[in-house]
Amino acid sequence: MRYSILILISLLFAFKGEAQNNTNKDEAGFNLNVNILSQKNNMLYLGYYWKGTTYARDSVQLSTEGKASLSFSEEPAAGQYFIFIKPDFRIDLLIDKGENDIQLFINEKDFTKSTVTGSNNTKLLWTYLNNIQKRDIERSKLEKQLEDSSITTQKRKNLGVEIQKLDENTQAYIQKTIKDNKDNWFGVFLKGMESVTLPYKQPKDGKEFQENREYGKLHFFDNIDLTDPRLWSTNYMNSYIDTYIQHWVDQVPDSLANAASELVAKTKGNEFCFKEMLSKLTNESLKSLRMGDENIWARLAEDYIFDKDVVWIDSAQNLELRKQYELIKNNRVGMKAHNLILQTLEGDIINTNDIDAEYLLLYFYNPGCGHCQTATPELHDKLYAKYKDKGLKVVTINLNNDQEEWKKFVKSKNISDWINCADPEYKSQYWMYYDTSGVPAVFVLNKNKTIIAKKVDEQNLEKLFDYYINNNGIN
Repeated sequence: MRYSILILISLLFAFKGEAQNNTNKDEAGFNLNVNILSQKNNMLYLGYYWKGTTYARDSVQLSTEGKASLSFSEEPAAGQYFIFIKPDFRIDLLIDKGENDIQLFINEKDFTKSTVTGSNNTKLLWTYLNNIQKRDIERSKLEKQLEDSSITTQKRKNLGVEIQKLDENTQAYIQKTIKDNKDNWFGVFLKGMESVTLPYKQPKDGKEFQENREYGKLHFFDNIDLTDPRLWSTNYMNSYIDTYIQHWVDQVPDSLANAASELVAKTKGNEFCFKEMLSKLTNESLKSLRMGDENIWARLAEDYIFDKDVVWIDSAQNLELRKQYELIKNNRVGMKAHNLILQTLEGDIINTNDIDAEYLLLYFYNPGCGHCQTATPELHDKLYAKYKDKGLKVVTINLNNDQEEWKKFVKSKNISDWINCADPEYKSQYWMYYDTSGVPAVFVLNKNKTIIAKKVDEQNLEKLFDYYINNNGIN
């Protein structure tokens, strides 16, 4: 990674709120004195990082001499902070517990002459960034020489060797810095920014690529202590978790649910980290519109919330989560579909899981439902017509047992070639096994009667079947 001298990784800067200035230093648990002559009279903000966003902790106007002070009655949580004055002026700070009386002198023209007292972690960070910048400048000069098309082949080769040696030297410097500071916040922070080293730097074939992927999944968080609460107040923790879930874990509902549960388990040594990880993964999957993400929050609820002593989830929240869980607990993507014993329009009895089909679509509807009136013929005339010769069968389950209305609906929508069913005596208890809280409700089963999709509209159903059939009927 390469960093500018003033900022590590750029994130959207969004002030979510400002605390009132407390200038009574006798009562303060934290004091920050700043001297930046080049920014006199400008507004200065002290910000912090939290879950992928930046927030303003407080603000103050610099004097005509470029000086300002901020004081708080309580010591802020340990983490990564920054001074922000304008978009091109932002400086990172690392503050640990006990570093509550800090003085900053910032020389904007020559940052190497800037000083900090009261925060050794910030001092170490600035020294590190200065050294990295020097190496970056040196590397840029070598790369500039490579752009000269007139240089000899030998010169080009020599420059390549110099760049490689410089990169190796830089990496050795980073590793030594991490090792020398393993017991302080700066060292923990810096180590967390280091990606794990994969077995193959440049995989030659599919086998080596797959080995890299498996190793990466297993060791992705080797450099991060998931029980260290300070890491939640950095500009990389949130994105690391997202990258792992979205790009390293197999994008299969059960795999995602397993990975999420394992991540939460790794935080159980610290109550704060446990709460933040569980809250993040549960809330994000609850809000997600991506099919199958419900498997994540359902698994987390099973493993860590329901019937567990989680004091920060109140009874109302627990009850609401339980209600949503009851709707999907037996019909999540990847589950074996529950067999339904139903009666056809002709009076025959069928078992849904006995129907031989490459793909079986269970279609719960109500003839009086406006959306069902329009969606049903579109499903029949487009999707079914396109895929019926490729192994698709459809079972409709009428939730309204008015026999005449049912017959009228089947005839008017021209769906007599579907398997039209109902449960007039409610013996199947379909509502216990399928979420029919909204209709039409669609569940797609593969040949093995595993649920591969649910609650998909007509347009996305076509994309789904195109994918499965074009990939040789993955089951």
